[in-house]
Amino acid sequence: MEYEVINIAVSDGTEKEFAIIDKFEFNNKKYMSVSLIEDDEIREGMYIYGYIDADDGDVVVEIITDMQEYDDVTEYYLELAE
Repeated sequence: MEYEVINIAVSDGTEKEFAIIDKFEFNNKKYMSVSLIEDDEIREGMYIYGYIDADDGDVVVEIITDMQEYDDVTEYYLELAE
C-alpha cells in the first residue's frame, strides 16, 4: 500500500518522515493520523496532528497542544477505526 509522506518537525528540533495513514474531521477541524518511517518501513505506533490545507497545495501541520482536545480526537479516531 502506498502512503502520502510528510516531514514533521519533532520535539528535538529535527524533521522526521511520516506516512499519512488517515485524514479525518472532528468538530469542524481537520486531523491526520501518521506513523513514523524509519529505514523505508512504517513503524508501529501512531500520532495525531491537526492540519490545514495551504493555498499552494501543501499541508500545514499543527501540533495539538491542548491535552483535552488530543484525548477527544484520539478517542473519536479509535471509534472510527473499530
